[in-house]
Amino acid sequence: MKKLLLPILFYCQIASAQTGLWLDASITKKWNKAFKTSFEIGERQNIGVGFDRLYIEVGPAYQVLDGIKITGAYRLVSNEKGDQFVLQADRLSQRFQIGTDISILDAFDFGPKRLDLSWSSTQQWSIQTGKQMSSIWRNKLSLSYDIKKSPFTPTLSAEHFYRWNATTFITPTGTTTTGATVQWRYFIGTQIELPKKQSLKLQVGLRERSSGIQPLGRISYGIQL
Repeated sequence: MKKLLLPILFYCQIASAQTGLWLDASITKKWNKAFKTSFEIGERQNIGVGFDRLYIEVGPAYQVLDGIKITGAYRLVSNEKGDQFVLQADRLSQRFQIGTDISILDAFDFGPKRLDLSWSSTQQWSIQTGKQMSSIWRNKLSLSYDIKKSPFTPTLSAEHFYRWNATTFITPTGTTTTGATVQWRYFIGTQIELPKKQSLKLQVGLRERSSGIQPLGRISYGIQL
């Protein structure tokens, strides 16, 4: 009975959640063999509810060794809620990131060249008026395979979010802050190579938080200059 009940409960939890639809487009400029910059604009919404957020992001990436990059990013976000954009100042937030991106097989010169296994570790800070600054450590494991003589590259990823200041307690001697896992995020999909250094990435996934499990769909367009 338990084997039957648990999948049913899991399905009901997903079905009752609002499906998220994420759309984004990016431009990447490679300045030399080691350094590149990117610009991205994106929009997220909950289907049937309305907009969730609109953002623009810029960031550099520098390859220090084969398969090892140092990355950074700045994102300006308008946290929209409802069926139309409001663009109020108190809904604006800023996000700063710095981290490393390691292509494990490339770094250790191991495995087939078409297979990529990557691990990214990123420290993230977010600031918004009237809210406590959040400090989150993100770790993401990604797997992809470039199919020979095909425009398709299947992808798979799992990401863990750990917030350093998840909970603050007031004690007789002051305050104590503790950390906790706040989110898991999973995606599966494929990247499609298009003419003139363009690409389209189609993904479906799940986001698991304390509020529940949310199904996700994501469409990403990219172009390299």
